[in-house]
Amino acid sequence: MPDDFQRSVARTARGLVARSRSELHNSLRNRLCVARYNSFVDHCLFESLSAFIDDPGAGDFNSLALQLFSRQVMCNQAYRRYVAASGIQSENVTSWREIPAAPSVAFKAYDLTCSPIESSSRVFHSSGTTEARASKHYMDRAAVELYDRSLTRGFEDAIPGASGQPLWAMMPSPNEAPHSSLSHMLATLGASRWFWDDWSSLAGALAEAREPVTLFGTGFAFVALFDNYPDARWPLPPGSLVVNTGGFKGRTREVAQDEFYAMLRERFTIDDKGCLGEYGMSEMASQFYNQGEVGPYKGPHWTRTRIIDPETGADAAEGTAGLLRHYDLANWNSVLAIQTQDLAIAEGDGFHLLGRAPDAEVRGCSLTVEALWNRP
Repeated sequence: MPDDFQRSVARTARGLVARSRSELHNSLRNRLCVARYNSFVDHCLFESLSAFIDDPGAGDFNSLALQLFSRQVMCNQAYRRYVAASGIQSENVTSWREIPAAPSVAFKAYDLTCSPIESSSRVFHSSGTTEARASKHYMDRAAVELYDRSLTRGFEDAIPGASGQPLWAMMPSPNEAPHSSLSHMLATLGASRWFWDDWSSLAGALAEAREPVTLFGTGFAFVALFDNYPDARWPLPPGSLVVNTGGFKGRTREVAQDEFYAMLRERFTIDDKGCLGEYGMSEMASQFYNQGEVGPYKGPHWTRTRIIDPETGADAAEGTAGLLRHYDLANWNSVLAIQTQDLAIAEGDGFHLLGRAPDAEVRGCSLTVEALWNRP
């Protein structure tokens, strides 16, 4: 009897082991199938987004936005918590306008990424401000590829006059500033000369320019150049373009917009059409451009922008200022919808920047970032 009992136990054990192995095999096989399916769906969506950036007739913005939103809710853990805490059922979202916008300040406190941090090809930080903590935008290989496609097509569409011209950059090169999205953008666009804190070299190059050039610089870089050479003029060859990429951020003296553009026109002997503006964020893959002192900023066809009333969280009334909320289909690895702290007023299909909100607080749009993310 003991032998029979032992044999019975052994048979049962072998059966349990075999069944466990079979269940494990099926489980692994199912997981592999799901992983392959998700990879296939990712590939199809990535190709669709790429095609849409190249050709607006190749897709539908709303459909692509909803697909990208679904991917980001599934893969981006921090964003998924934010959407859930907002009380929104992602499967019920039917319009790009309904997609929850992550506050730009969340990039300072949370890893808003669809892929592991260690797989990031690039990590872009927000530029220097008075705050100690910088935003971080993680991009894996695919995200960088879509980013480069977006910034190149956006530049070509917005500034066709720069085609074939040498591009000079008044900022550090990517080797000197590896976490600067602006330096990466200009390197991708083919910047051939870099000038940073070397105003004598820049002044000499400008004086020797004989062919049209496109000169990118931050507001404080232009002012620093002018302050170092208060009496100098550099008449640029006809067709040259000067692109201002942003404000002063405490790096130099503040200059009113009308005075700043007057300085550009006078010092470089160019008209208002040759003075352009570029608006971008380290948290976004796409850029907005304007023409002249009074021209509105406009984004590419794969973006949408709303002006939000900071008190109600709804669209601001026509003709009134509000906070910019961007939807960017080129934001592959983070979130496509971003609520900024930038005040603006709409004009047609563009907007005029007015500066930062005094408290950078979107009271009516949602709970505070901390409250939402830490909600049980």
